[in-house]
Order: sequence, then structure tokens, then C-alpha cells
Amino acid sequence: MGNKRNDHRYHSIQIITEFENTKNRLQSIRNEYFKNQSIDDNIRPKITALTNATIRLKGRLDYILQTNSKIDFSKTDSLLINILRISIFGLIYDSRLPAYAIINSAVELAKKLANYRAAGFVNAILRKVNIKFQNLPDWESKYEKEAKWHSIPNWLYKKWAEKYTENDLKLLLAEINKNPPNNIRFSPLEISSKVLISRLNKYSIKAKKNEDLHNFLKINSGLTAVLETELFKTGKISIQNPASGTIINLLDPKEGDLIIDACAAPGTKTLQIAEKLSDNDLVLASDINPKRVKMGEDDLNRHNLKNIKWSVKDAACDSFQPVKKILIDAPCSGTGVLARRPDIRWRRKKSDIERFSELQFMILNNMSKYLLRDGIIVYSTCSLEEEENWSVIQRFLNLNSKFVIVPAKLDYPKSWINSMGCIETLPHIHDVDGMFAAKLKRN
Repeated sequence: MGNKRNDHRYHSIQIITEFENTKNRLQSIRNEYFKNQSIDDNIRPKITALTNATIRLKGRLDYILQTNSKIDFSKTDSLLINILRISIFGLIYDSRLPAYAIINSAVELAKKLANYRAAGFVNAILRKVNIKFQNLPDWESKYEKEAKWHSIPNWLYKKWAEKYTENDLKLLLAEINKNPPNNIRFSPLEISSKVLISRLNKYSIKAKKNEDLHNFLKINSGLTAVLETELFKTGKISIQNPASGTIINLLDPKEGDLIIDACAAPGTKTLQIAEKLSDNDLVLASDINPKRVKMGEDDLNRHNLKNIKWSVKDAACDSFQPVKKILIDAPCSGTGVLARRPDIRWRRKKSDIERFSELQFMILNNMSKYLLRDGIIVYSTCSLEEEENWSVIQRFLNLNSKFVIVPAKLDYPKSWINSMGCIETLPHIHDVDGMFAAKLKRN
């Protein structure tokens, strides 16, 4: 297996096993693991990629494992299961390594983490899986008819099957099981896309201009290197999905505005608001989670912004200063970002949709009390679920006659705007994260 410090598979198994045991956020587990372990910087991206991919396709990998062996998940050590998961992923989806190298690595890992008997068990299963898939050219068409193949919980599969056409469902499921595209947001007033692409190329970062979204670049490779550039460290560029970034255009911050960002942490949209204001203006950013508020405060130095004031507040019930503009980027199920945050699918339950819907309504209802006359609230989620989006808005409008929908009219693709005048993007149609946003005005 070589030097444990440099074996990204070894570390990936430890992280995935911790996720399985705790169901905490995958990114948080990974960050904590990196902090506590002596790991070479050059293999951290490999660990991130492998843990994301394995968790994203965990349901599919388990289905393959179960249909090609007699394994009993309840009686098998979780470390061994995770050795099998990452190895099956390698055999089927990673063409960079030959099968024998993947199997040999898995056997050595099993010896290290368990014993020689376990190593024989792993060897036998992986050889059987490899032979079967080598000799079955149309295996994917056979397996993809099964719901488990699509690697989402059964309750969500059924819910989406009722909502989408058969073709849309197939495309959506394929999209959330891909490694998603990444984007950089920048200000065309400060630097042109041509100059920025040239400067990124010097760091071996391949970026492409997005014709529909003039302040975003799509990153084809080298995303990790972005974090090391002066452009990122000084806040000239930010890593952000276009669907998320355009929410601020709906809010339309202007110099002279005092703005509340009510569910702000870790602060990507907060920074975006502040960039559009003068140093004398103020964004009142708050969140219920103190640790995430600290993340927002820590990021202020990178951007050198003085017009953000952070505080710990509960948007569902606390009091706020009356203002003319409020952003509510509401806590949600996150079903619109399942590709980017693959762990969400395994951390959510069917009951969470109703729970989030109720919380979202409470937040919107409470924050509306602090909006001045003729003021604007933008309500957004990264959910695809109707219960968390239009249903929340409709319920609020039925109980608050002073508020009306302001139809979205912005410089992004018209297909992003639905029949109610709200932003609604779908990963398989718009090639961005799934987002919803509504603009409300108080008359």
C-alpha cells in the first residue's frame, strides 16, 4: 500500500466511514480530518474527489455489490464495505488505473485495516465484479432500470417520478450523479473576462467564457489552484454557481441601501451584496449558527470589506432593524445541489421537506415585519421541491395582502424565469444548480 500518509484511498475510507457513522456534513468531516492528519497537500484534492464521488454514487455501488455477492451489510465491517465501494467505483468509472492495480490496492488496504481473511474476501468479490462487467457490454442498460441504480433515497425517487416526465427524470438523475461544473464570479468593471482567463491560464487553470452570464467563467480544470491565486485571496474572484450568484441581481443592491441578509452564513451572497454598496453603506448579516457566523467574519479580511456587520440571530423569531431590502436565502432540503453536495441525499428524510417548509414560512413571516413600506424581500432556496418554494410564497401572500410578487426582469436567460415571475432553475435543463427565488414588495 505504500506510505499511508500519501495513500488517498486509505484516507478516503476513513472519511467515508466517519460519514456513515455520524451522518454529519461530509465537507465538515473532511476539513476536520485534514486538520488532524499529516497529509501531503497534493493528495488532498484526490481525497476530496474520491470521497465526493463515492458518497454521490453510494446507492449505485451498494446495488452493484449486493447483486454480485452475498454480502450482509449489517454483519460486515464498515471499513471493508468502504474498501469495496471505492474499489468498485475505480473498476467501473476510473479508467486511469488498470483493474489489477485497483484490486491489489484494495487487498493491501484490507490487510492493513482488518486481516488476511478479510483481504481474501475483498479480493474474491472484486475479481468477480470485474470479470462480470468486462464480459457484459450492455450491463449499464440492464442496471439503470432499477431505482437503486440512481443513488437517491427511495422516497425522493418516488416523489420526483410523480413530478417529472420520464425523460426529464432520467436527465435530472443523470445530472445529479455527475461531478458538477464549477464557476468563478468576477466583476467585469474591474477586470475583463479575456484578461482574467489569461491570468488564470498562468496558474494552469482552464477557464471558459459564459456567453449568457457575463460575470461568470466556467472552470474546466484547476479548481483547487484557484484557491491559491492572489485573485482569490484578495477577493477579486469568488467560486460561486451562476444560479446562486444571480439571486443578488434580483435584490438589486444600490449605494445608500441598508440591507438585511437574514440567513447569511457562510457569507458568499453577503460579500456579493457588500461589493455593490459603498463603504458607508451596511449589510446586516446574521445566522442562527455561531460557528458559521465566525466563518463569515473570518472571510471579511480576504475581501477587505468594512460594510458588513455580523451577528448571531434566529430569523424565525428574533427582532431586526427595519430596512428597505431583505435577503432570505432560506435553509432548505438542498435537493437542487445534490451533485455539488452529494452527502445531502443520505442525510435527508421525507419528513424534512415539511419541516423545512414550516421553518421557511416562519422566517419569511417574521422578517416581513421588518420591511419598510415599498421595500423588497427576496426569498430563495436551493431546493427543487414545490413545498419549499412556491407553496411557501403562496401561503405567505394569502395571509399578507400588503405584499405582491415583483416579476423578475434581469439580464440572465429568460428560461430561468417561470410563469409566476420567479427564478426557477433545473440542473438538467439550465446547466446550473437548482434554485428558486421570488421577489416580494410591500405596498
